[in-house]
Amino acid sequence: MTERELRDGIVISIIAERERAIVLAHGGDTNAFDKTNSRNDWIAYICAYAGRAAEKVARNEREGQTFSDNLVKVGALVLAALEADIKGGAE
Repeated sequence: MTERELRDGIVISIIAERERAIVLAHGGDTNAFDKTNSRNDWIAYICAYAGRAAEKVARNEREGQTFSDNLVKVGALVLAALEADIKGGAE
């Protein structure tokens, strides 16, 4: 696997997680929810998942999520925050 293929796979995983969260939590439309979040809210969500990634491996395993799983969630949250900011929802 080349470095480019590795990065492409990571980006695809982040986009897939973003899509999964949209469907699961918001039935396909996050616009109303995203507009309620401030920039500080987005940073808090991102820090929460980054913190999970930083915790002991044993805890991550108990939750069924690996270090990489949590970092993909962080990436998806960063993507969501950027989308909201560009749309003008995050203040």
